[in-house]
Amino acid sequence: MAEKVRLMRTYIRRGAVAVLLSFTLACSVAHLSFTLACSVACSADSGGGAGEPGAAGGGASREPADGAGTPPPSGAAEPSDEAGGAPGRASRTRPLTRAELRRALLTQGSVAGYTVRRGPEDALPADATVAADRAECRPIVDAFGSRPKYPRTAYTSASLTTGDLSGTGEGTLSQLLLAAYRVWEAQRWLAELRRAVAVCRGFTAIDGTGDREPLAIKPGRNLAVGDASVSFLIRDEAGKDAPVAITVVRTGGNTATYLSAGTSGRPEPVARAVADEQHRRLMEAGKVAR
Repeated sequence: MAEKVRLMRTYIRRGAVAVLLSFTLACSVAHLSFTLACSVACSADSGGGAGEPGAAGGGASREPADGAGTPPPSGAAEPSDEAGGAPGRASRTRPLTRAELRRALLTQGSVAGYTVRRGPEDALPADATVAADRAECRPIVDAFGSRPKYPRTAYTSASLTTGDLSGTGEGTLSQLLLAAYRVWEAQRWLAELRRAVAVCRGFTAIDGTGDREPLAIKPGRNLAVGDASVSFLIRDEAGKDAPVAITVVRTGGNTATYLSAGTSGRPEPVARAVADEQHRRLMEAGKVAR
């Protein structure tokens, strides 16, 4: 494992920068200059994982009582998040509990060719905050920060690897975060995220210790998966490091966020087969009686 960590550092170095901050902080790396290698180490050390935190986003856990939560005020304009999903296939999946998200999470064998490991017990500690120096870019950092505008009611995480991460070939690593929200808040966040990706070409990410990292954003190709999806690339502003491909897929009141990078140095978005299977599992989990 130590050799893999060293080689991944050589290939990717700071490619994930602020994007994987939350997961890296779970390994006690408390600054922005980190690599995907630490994520590999976290996943390997965590094994099957045990338990999920009671709260996300720095506030008290809010288990949804009716699957929808309090809707926005009557007459309020609702942004649409319909682009990028599978047209006409709205899942109507209610927000899931922590236990249901854990059951829905991809496992070893879910997708051929992928190794799946459950993430750290608390992938989003309360102090894993990330801020953007531009207000219009906030929805982007809300994908991986611990205190998003729309609080998560539950979450769980995993890592997915495929290919050769030893340094002799090409491989990819994806961090997956499943999260539940009130339905209308999940819809609003996806709409605001899509808008942010369209107008925000760069910003400075600031972590909880005050460390700063200039980042560049580039829109990606949205997957026709789920009720809505948004894809984009994020990398260091100078363009020296490997880009991280981020894809967020909404399934009713739940989202699956994929943060992916590879040893090739090219953008490595999450595979359609992975996103399809995770969407299916979220819908199935939503059918389980409480």
